[in-house]
Amino acid sequence: MPKCKDIIAAMEEIAPVRLAYSWDNPGLMCGDKNMEISKILVSLDIDDNVITEAAEKGANMIVTHHPMIFRPVKSVTADDKTGRYLIRLIKNNTAVFSAHTNLDMSNISTNAELAKILELKDVEFLMPSEDGIYAMGRVGTLEKKMTVEEFGGFVKEKLGLKNMVISKAGEYVSKIGLCTGHGCDKEFLKAALDKGCDGFVSGDIGYHEAQEALAIGISLFDGTHYGTETIVTKPVAEFLRNRFDIEIIISETDGQTLKII
Repeated sequence: MPKCKDIIAAMEEIAPVRLAYSWDNPGLMCGDKNMEISKILVSLDIDDNVITEAAEKGANMIVTHHPMIFRPVKSVTADDKTGRYLIRLIKNNTAVFSAHTNLDMSNISTNAELAKILELKDVEFLMPSEDGIYAMGRVGTLEKKMTVEEFGGFVKEKLGLKNMVISKAGEYVSKIGLCTGHGCDKEFLKAALDKGCDGFVSGDIGYHEAQEALAIGISLFDGTHYGTETIVTKPVAEFLRNRFDIEIIISETDGQTLKII
């Protein structure tokens, strides 16, 4: 039976910690590196529902994309969500490991998976690392050009969304840039423009980002933060199943926090 440190080592092969942004906090959130792992739950986030799901399904390790802890924890009490999560996880003897921006940069990543789901052709890196091996974001072409509305509907269907927010800069799109989560900052849009993109898929798209994109002629498609990133649980689970002879399951908890009514 593998130990927690073995799972960590495998994850860091595909998502080296050195790739993480300076503000990020990937790694072991809680747990004993030497504990034996019998079952892993792969999830986008940690919350009360995911902790309950892991306990009910007998998973003693949770691998997430979003780190549970971003800032120093000065106290562990049930008065705030991080403290409450930690108390529950420690009581359950459940380890939590997270790979965040370092996973976004990897070849088994949110960005690589979204490019596959959207059936992009001739995929290349949007913002490659200095060594050219890793990248944040992807760029690819559609099989055939679509109207902005058609592509918006396509993204909505592929990500299983109930709604789609778009910002229309032209009638058609044919070359698409993407960066999952909140990946629509000015630098990402400029990189997409430099690569000839006329469409860009991300999440958490704001008013001013839409204005910026319209000004440079790029249509935007908001796949939501959750919708563009929960897709990474499948390739991560498949990677771990190929490495370890234990049960690896994907969370069935719906973590979409924002609803349109």
